Amino acid sequence: MNVQTDHANPLRFSQEAQTFVSIMHDLAPALSLDYTAQSIQALEQFIAQTFDPPGSRYVGDSLIIGLGCYVGEVIVRLLGGRWSVEGKPEINGLGQIQAVFPLEKVKKRFQNGSEDSLISYWATVERYSRRT
Repeated sequence: MNVQTDHANPLRFSQEAQTFVSIMHDLAPALSLDYTAQSIQALEQFIAQTFDPPGSRYVGDSLIIGLGCYVGEVIVRLLGGRWSVEGKPEINGLGQIQAVFPLEKVKKRFQNGSEDSLISYWATVERYSRRT
């Protein structure tokens, strides 16, 4: 996966998330992607049912990028923070957390399976983002 930094448009990650939601609405209409914590759980279940065990199905970079941007956008909308002003695929400004990397987490989820669960990731980010 190669996500180039885009100094001109740090909001491209939000746009990628919107595109991902539109595509998934067509591919998996039962999957509710409404930028809630519950949608992270639904995505984890979708990944487990569709792609586990790791390596059993091809996962393209576009899926990893779209899903990672969606997870990141849920973090921004519900917990605060912002996508990197430098255009890096990271979220900054979450309480005492210096940065989180949702695209890398999604990549690890597909590589390692449920041991890198998106539900656990969400819970950890939520817990530490609320500490002041």
